[in-house]
Amino acid sequence: MKTSLRTASRGFTLIELLVVIVIIAILASLAVPVANLVMRKADQVRTQKTMKDIVVAINHYRTEYNRFPINPDDATGSDSDMQPFLTDGTSTPIINILMANTQSGADDMNPRKIKFVDIPFAKNNNQFGIIDPSAGANDGAPVRLVDIWGQPYVVALDTNYDNRIENPDKQSNDMLISSRAPQFLSASAIVFSYGQDKQRSTKDDIVSWRSTR
Repeated sequence: MKTSLRTASRGFTLIELLVVIVIIAILASLAVPVANLVMRKADQVRTQKTMKDIVVAINHYRTEYNRFPINPDDATGSDSDMQPFLTDGTSTPIINILMANTQSGADDMNPRKIKFVDIPFAKNNNQFGIIDPSAGANDGAPVRLVDIWGQPYVVALDTNYDNRIENPDKQSNDMLISSRAPQFLSASAIVFSYGQDKQRSTKDDIVSWRSTR
């Protein structure tokens, strides 16, 4: 005797479809902040790597030339370090010097044309990299170095050679940072970025001397 089996099938009810849609919406709402956090952390890591590359390049320059990659007049005449400056192409041309993008002559701060750091040109609306008005002609024209948010970095040097630099963290408006920060950093060079908010001394500053929160 044969027994026939019938498989019943039916479509989703409206309630079931609504439940699925709600679940997908909840998952999507949870995923977006996580994705944003991951992207932000990636931007911080890339920015911090560039800053550390600059610090290494400055130290290599000092080993090679026994001085900082700045105009000697900026580093003398005071017991204090020179004021921090921007990589904006209008002040100390430190990036030109480190990249061997200088004009030959008596004032050439990198006469041996040693490329101490290699930084790519900025893309995506002049963000993250070198902005060169000469379009790569390497003619000594001052270049800008900007972070992912299109802002120049800040460089501070131990120009009085006491192996310490005043710690910018002491000025942070984040008490968790400022309260734990020593007055001075034991370093010959430091670099920092104002971060996504483009404001100095805030929680999202990205610095070369500690991990970013």
